Amino acid sequence: MNFLKHTSRSALAWMLLLLSAGLAACTAPSTQPRVFFTSPSDGATVTSPVKITMGAENFIVEPAGTVRPGAGHLHILVDTPAIPVGQVVPKDEKHNHYGQGQKEAELTLTPGTHTLLLQGTDGAHVALAGEGMTHKITVTVK
Repeated sequence: MNFLKHTSRSALAWMLLLLSAGLAACTAPSTQPRVFFTSPSDGATVTSPVKITMGAENFIVEPAGTVRPGAGHLHILVDTPAIPVGQVVPKDEKHNHYGQGQKEAELTLTPGTHTLLLQGTDGAHVALAGEGMTHKITVTVK
């Protein structure tokens, strides 16, 4: 209490402001599932084959086959838009499947700028709902 008696009102106001700002910064972590590229970074200049690493939060990456809530596997789409939610990801030169639960890949890309889109799907390759279930980056291949 002695401390408060000798502290000016403006100093006390500053301390309360800092305390409230600190509390505001301590928000609970998101529980929404998300998938993302861990490398390369967006805008990177790379050489082919491009080494790619992928990550996931609140989403279990596992081999295709079984459909379970909160789990599935990853696809990398090259220079093509995301597959609409509820539709199956095709398998062709633009739609790369990682149905063994892989989080690493190598893509052979031609020189130039390419858009890579990571998309999470269920065990049956069906595109999942959620803003975090896709992540897009652009890379330039030398």
